[in-house]
Amino acid sequence: MKKKKANKIVEEKLPKKRYEHSVRVAETAVKMAKIYGGDAEKVELAGLLHDYAKYDELSKLYQMVTKYELDNALLAYNSEILHGPVGACIMKYEFGVEDEEIFLAIHNHTTGREHMTLTEKIIFVADYIEPGRQQPGVDDIRKMIFEEKKLDKAIYEISKRTVLYLIEKDSAIYPKTIDCLNYYNLEK
Repeated sequence: MKKKKANKIVEEKLPKKRYEHSVRVAETAVKMAKIYGGDAEKVELAGLLHDYAKYDELSKLYQMVTKYELDNALLAYNSEILHGPVGACIMKYEFGVEDEEIFLAIHNHTTGREHMTLTEKIIFVADYIEPGRQQPGVDDIRKMIFEEKKLDKAIYEISKRTVLYLIEKDSAIYPKTIDCLNYYNLEK
């Protein structure tokens, strides 16, 4: 899929604010690719497409988990987790996005995982630090990425903050997120 088509399908489907977020994630990802030696075209495409299924009905997301034979454990989670894996499958099976790195980046941007590819890492972080994000501590992560050049440390910090937030909210934590936290704790 070309950038122009990706931009069009995302703009047509997502609310304006989420579309603008996706554009900023793509732009941030391209900046990061230049620093870390990533493929700018791949990360730009993954950044544009990463939230494609974000606003799909939860019942539709559950149906897609079954249709695409995704991990049945996903059925215990809401759209915050599901839109990544489902969106990746939609891109692969309905739009013909065959690139495995793009698929994995979209699939895992909500949870992270152990042994992420560089494209996955960039999208995982870019989604968290794009300029429209203002959550507490985001500037510390931006500094790790753009000044200190510590990508794995940033992944650990994002994972840790996500887990702490979910614990505070008394929410279930998807196992891949814990695996990501533990793996990148050792890598940082």
